Amino acid sequence: MALRARIRIGRLVEGRVLEVGVGTGLNLSHYPSGTDVTGIDLSPKMLAIARQRAADLDLKGDLREMDAEALDFPDQSFDSVVYSLCLCTIPDPVRALQEGLRVARPGARMIFFEHVRSNLLPVALLQELINPLMVLFLADHWNRRTLDMI
Repeated sequence: MALRARIRIGRLVEGRVLEVGVGTGLNLSHYPSGTDVTGIDLSPKMLAIARQRAADLDLKGDLREMDAEALDFPDQSFDSVVYSLCLCTIPDPVRALQEGLRVARPGARMIFFEHVRSNLLPVALLQELINPLMVLFLADHWNRRTLDMI
């Protein structure tokens, strides 16, 4: 499932791409050849892996340590903005979405690959039950209503 989503992301992006939450760079191999990719993440360790992955792919990418809530890019800089499994860990995801919209050009593609709180009650209850542990140990909010935020 995740692989298909990553392949789809690569097919949807166009122009200059910002990937918020680039992590270890698992999406990088799915971007079309010649894509101008800027990726941000807060984790230097994950970025080091992403940089090596980009080098192995011979991909020209600008991978930076940066807070998604305060993007250091001019307004209307990107043709596509990708959020990849990060809105669950960002302390203020609405602010991160506002920042993505700010740096997106008018008509830019906004692409989301996120897990969300389930609409199925048994699954949602399980998410609610384990969420405190996920937040405590992984800073991961499994029960966020991401679609509502977007």
